[in-house]
Amino acid sequence: MFFDRMKKMRIYQALLGILFLLGTTLAQAGIVVGGTRIIYPADQAEVQVSLKNRDDAKRYLVQSWVSNTDDSKAPFVITPPIYKLDENRQTLLHVVYTGDKAKLPQDRESLFMANIKSVSALPEELRDKNTLQFAIKTKIKLFYRPTALSDTAAKTAWQSLQFSRRNNQLTIKNPTPFYVTLGQLKVAQKEVKPLGKPDAPSALSMMIAPFGEQVFALPAGAQSPVMWTAINDFGAETEARQQAL
Repeated sequence: MFFDRMKKMRIYQALLGILFLLGTTLAQAGIVVGGTRIIYPADQAEVQVSLKNRDDAKRYLVQSWVSNTDDSKAPFVITPPIYKLDENRQTLLHVVYTGDKAKLPQDRESLFMANIKSVSALPEELRDKNTLQFAIKTKIKLFYRPTALSDTAAKTAWQSLQFSRRNNQLTIKNPTPFYVTLGQLKVAQKEVKPLGKPDAPSALSMMIAPFGEQVFALPAGAQSPVMWTAINDFGAETEARQQAL
């Protein structure tokens, strides 16, 4: 029994070591994307996204593409689609819409996802050995903004949200043509979470579509007021506002 315990202890220590290595690998991922969202004005031929390799000892192979929110192919190209980014170097990705702009809604924004996947190059001494590599994939929102929608109106869209309460549910309506992503949402200082979306990333579950609505579960006993912030075009959080329910 003593040897069984020792064996289990060694396995446990080995697993901890693996988890530590995984955490170190993820924390040291060298590719940094210049922004948390992409705004694509309809009157521009392309937009650019910066990529930087912060690692001073590793090169990375980077693959980039644009998809719909369901991961199906979207009418965009990113050039270069595959790129080798050397140590401590920076480059620009060029995002180009290739579809028929007339087929997209002209009275509201359209949402797509930019995907950036990177994997580090193997050191020379490991190329003939069995190794386990991890590809780091980053997804950021790409908002296609029609010409009729101004950036000035986009800055204040979050202030137009409409809140209503029914029993233990909070409904938020977005009467604007812009996607609004909430940064914080509290009722009586208690955090409010989306209803029925426990596994969805907050970047999507805390977003209200143009002319749409989102339902949230109210914490027990939570009363007025509601406080909220939003994420602007530059990825920064706005000041807080509050409203009585």
